[in-house]
Amino acid sequence: MSNRSRKAQVWIAREAESGIRVLLFRVREERGGGWHPVTGGVDPEETFLEGAKRELAEETGFDPEAGEWIDLELELKFDSRFGPAKERAFGFRLADSGVDPVLDPREHVEFRWEPVGQALAMVSFEFQRDALRRFSCYLVES
Repeated sequence: MSNRSRKAQVWIAREAESGIRVLLFRVREERGGGWHPVTGGVDPEETFLEGAKRELAEETGFDPEAGEWIDLELELKFDSRFGPAKERAFGFRLADSGVDPVLDPREHVEFRWEPVGQALAMVSFEFQRDALRRFSCYLVES
């Protein structure tokens, strides 16, 4: 499968004074618009987790080793414009609660750190909501 047919989805969470927040990006209209977690293609030589780590670094500037990775064990198979495709979902608990992402203006126009309930209402795709619901089970506040 090419990187057009394998994708990684990454939900990023951090603790804030007001509770746990997850990161959403507003995608440029010409790229589809709407609010999304980190998503991107997985290169042919990469595992899904390796692709997720690379996409996290590329789309946020975060160090993929500066937190805890959770394989949400959730996959979606679908037909893309390039043929059969598969997307795998991950969660990432960011260790540093004070950092914000560095946006790539070619892809995203803004970001928000939102409570899980608000993030669920903002995303458009059921698979993203399913992944966030599963990730939220790991986000118990201490």
